Amino acid sequence: MNEDFKKRWEQYKNGELSEAEMIQVEEELEKLEAYQEMLDQEMKDENWDLSISPEKQKAILRYGKNKSYLRISTLAVISTLIILPLCTLGSYLYYGLGGHDSKGNELVQTASMTVAVTQPNIQIDTDALVNKVKLFGMKAQFPLKKQIGNVTKIVGNEEVDMFFDQLKPPQVQQYNQELSNEERYFVYPAGLKEKSVAKAKAILKQLPGGSVTEAFLSFERSYPTDELYDKLKGYDIRVLWNAIETEDDLKDHPYAEPIGFPGKDSGRIFKFQHPDQNENEQFKSALSYMAQHHKWAETISGRKDLKLAKRIDYVNQNGIHVYGAVVTGPSKEIERLIEKGPVKAAKVGEVELWNW
Repeated sequence: MNEDFKKRWEQYKNGELSEAEMIQVEEELEKLEAYQEMLDQEMKDENWDLSISPEKQKAILRYGKNKSYLRISTLAVISTLIILPLCTLGSYLYYGLGGHDSKGNELVQTASMTVAVTQPNIQIDTDALVNKVKLFGMKAQFPLKKQIGNVTKIVGNEEVDMFFDQLKPPQVQQYNQELSNEERYFVYPAGLKEKSVAKAKAILKQLPGGSVTEAFLSFERSYPTDELYDKLKGYDIRVLWNAIETEDDLKDHPYAEPIGFPGKDSGRIFKFQHPDQNENEQFKSALSYMAQHHKWAETISGRKDLKLAKRIDYVNQNGIHVYGAVVTGPSKEIERLIEKGPVKAAKVGEVELWNW
């Protein structure tokens, strides 16, 4: 009871209040009586022991709190143990359901095709890739391989991380690559006059006869695939990758990043998609498949200039024409090809000991 009420109570008992003030005090007294009756009833129903010490009361309250926290924690753990497996199972179903057409398999195929189409003489080793499904996502590691001479070796690793169907930019590691991605592999025939042929020939002259070489060749003009292979059949080489005309403005941008597909002597990665198609048909099928997953293809390649629909229209209207190629073979044979063949520009790639 506060001091103000005490003062008004004394005035009430002495008859010093007005009628309205007396009514207000009486109303407050009635409230207090109601509160007291309620407390008496509660204590009677609960059989409260008023003799419990304050310390014991605190201990009881502390026990109640701890019990409540334990109950909440137990429910949280049980919920987690139930929900996480269900969500993980859902992730497996999301990426694996559908077999050949599953989300996970579509990612693998898109990555394989994108790398083979955008990176000369580089392919994903699909036999050694590692997929790991995680909560609401999937992580895939793709070993990168290339061929030099008759030997295929691992030259890097690409790791992609996916959340639902959103792909993050890949993390790429390349091992001992003598030509970086930034270097120009090919030049379109209408480009400026190249001095790279003389440099390539000078490098090859210094190489021993017991070595094999990877070379990036640009031709004097574009050739249909069969015609190019006919021109190269007199040389002891392997054609590993073809740079293809897929856009009109190559004349204005002769050093544009190339688009192409594995050559006739390379292990072609498209065959699991359409095993009965020839190289040109497989290339078109690969572009069409990539176009269905163009966001993935752009992310994996790191290129915003793919414009796959336009490139598909171009090759459908103009056919498949090769203006550059990655070849491999004995170093002296590559030198002879550069000197006598239809070569406008050349770059020497990696060199290995004899494995021909």
